[in-house]
Amino acid sequence: MNDNLIKIISQYLEIETNYAVIINGDYGIGKTHFFKQDLSQKIKEISLPKNNEKKYTPIHISLFGLKTLEEIQTAIFVELYPILKNKNVKLAAGIGKSIIRGIAQLNNAGDIDKYIGDITQDPNDWLNYDELVICFDDLDRKSQTLDIRDIFGFINSLVENQGVKILIIANEEQLIKDEYYSSKLREKVIGVSVMFAPDPSKIFDQIISDRYEARDTIYFKFLKTCKTEIVSVVEKNKNNLRNLIFFLEHFRTIFYPIEKEFQEDEQFSYYKEDKMLAILNFSLAVAIEYKLGLLNSTNLEAIKNANNNSLFSIDFSKLHASSVKQSDEQKEPSYIELFKEKYYSEKEYYFFKSIFDYITGAKAFVSSDLKNELSSYFITEEGQIPKQELLLRELSYFDCLKLKNSAYRKKTFLLLSYLDNGLFQLNQYGTIFHFITRFDNLLNLDLENLKKRIKKGIRKGASNYRYDNHLGFHMSVSQDTEFREHLVEIVEYCLTINETLKNKNEENTINEYFDLFLNDFDRFEEKVRNKDDQLQFRPFWNLVDLTKVFRRIKGLENDQIWKLGHYFSDRYRVKIFERLYPEKEFIKNILNLIDNGTKSRAKKNLKNASLNYLSNSLSNSLKNFNE
Repeated sequence: MNDNLIKIISQYLEIETNYAVIINGDYGIGKTHFFKQDLSQKIKEISLPKNNEKKYTPIHISLFGLKTLEEIQTAIFVELYPILKNKNVKLAAGIGKSIIRGIAQLNNAGDIDKYIGDITQDPNDWLNYDELVICFDDLDRKSQTLDIRDIFGFINSLVENQGVKILIIANEEQLIKDEYYSSKLREKVIGVSVMFAPDPSKIFDQIISDRYEARDTIYFKFLKTCKTEIVSVVEKNKNNLRNLIFFLEHFRTIFYPIEKEFQEDEQFSYYKEDKMLAILNFSLAVAIEYKLGLLNSTNLEAIKNANNNSLFSIDFSKLHASSVKQSDEQKEPSYIELFKEKYYSEKEYYFFKSIFDYITGAKAFVSSDLKNELSSYFITEEGQIPKQELLLRELSYFDCLKLKNSAYRKKTFLLLSYLDNGLFQLNQYGTIFHFITRFDNLLNLDLENLKKRIKKGIRKGASNYRYDNHLGFHMSVSQDTEFREHLVEIVEYCLTINETLKNKNEENTINEYFDLFLNDFDRFEEKVRNKDDQLQFRPFWNLVDLTKVFRRIKGLENDQIWKLGHYFSDRYRVKIFERLYPEKEFIKNILNLIDNGTKSRAKKNLKNASLNYLSNSLSNSLKNFNE
């Protein structure tokens, strides 16, 4: 890896010089990693020109954020200190004088003289400057208060007066933006400039081996199988390895939970490879774009609707040859056009809100959300992709453009027949309408009749639908979509049905919880204590039979009554979630029954003590509701 660069540096070290060498390259491409992992090891093997018995000692100094020359000198001493722990080694006078102010800044360094050699000591035990190879890194990211002319002056004194070998790691494109950086200044100090050319394939292997091979074997093996896809994207983004590491660490959080879902659900594991590739491609694209600062809230809608954006929304009414003039200036491509060209020129695009929210820091990753999204994209029946799903893939971009006109018409009308039989999921009907009407209604269909036909098909498939918490997000309609008004009406129809499913689900969940409360209190208490409890922030106590609740409370064991008191205190904390406000009447009514509907409450026994605790818990909870 970078054999030519190593050879150039080796030749520089093998001769007497009075200049520095700069290793130039873009940010994040592995220059520092190359020095620490490869070049520094080679440097340690090279003998000094004047003394074959001694080898070079490389040290690495990051200038990132340093504000003064004294801080640079301190950093040099800190790097040398481990060597000086050996009491037989001391700094030669030249080193000591040049960094004495830096040593003095260290409060715990002690007597400076103890680090510097004297005439009574064997010179062979001195550490001389000409034995050092100092690598100054991040020159282009120093503090603005540190004048680059002072740094170059310091480096020049080291190479000319002390014979130090100096390597500088920097991005010269950024250096030239410094008002004091000039060709004259550069020529005085820099003798050779070498362009760092990373090998992303080898660096990828090294990174995943160092980070994951020993402790994350399963993840390591997966990354190896996906090397081609990952490295090709890294190459398209100037080989920025910092962004690669950002992706690898974040994708690890996604990989293990979804891998567990595959292991535990045989039905979900069908087409695992296709699903994993889909989430890999999307995670890789979002992670790198976000790390580059190109992805934010302003283009979220474009990313979300990448398959329905203006890249494919062609206005054929403007393409009449008699009325159109070619523009002399080509229109600048939009962000989403660049995004799809970079990451999805030959791949199917899938948007995953769960991944987008996690990588951009909006929400913690939840594997069940991703599982639901994957299941909505990769629909299977008895381990096979249904015929209607295969047809949708054939009609997707760019596959549809490969069809002949007759085949395109035949397949689109076949799509309509599948629609009539209600074979699709709610989140697919927006796409289906778009596929049928795209390219300025290529099939020349009556849109009003088509809209009615689609609604009828939606009703036909009602028994197949499951509630989708993110349906509104996935079916959002961009402003430039063809026949937007018709599509919005179809989407709203789907959202109405989805809301009905939600209410039905909530009703079933409430019935399930209430049945547990009545018949298995311990299991009920376990479920409602779970942080993922479905009804944690949804009112339901005001929807159940109050008499049955009261009767059940009287039949609970004493410890169960206390647990119920704890539950209500926790549910109605000082700041009550607004959606729980309707339960205020329930609290008042059940409290009234407990205080006035139980006999012999004056007796002192464990039962009454438990009921008193529950009553106090409800009374205190009631105070937390806003009037």
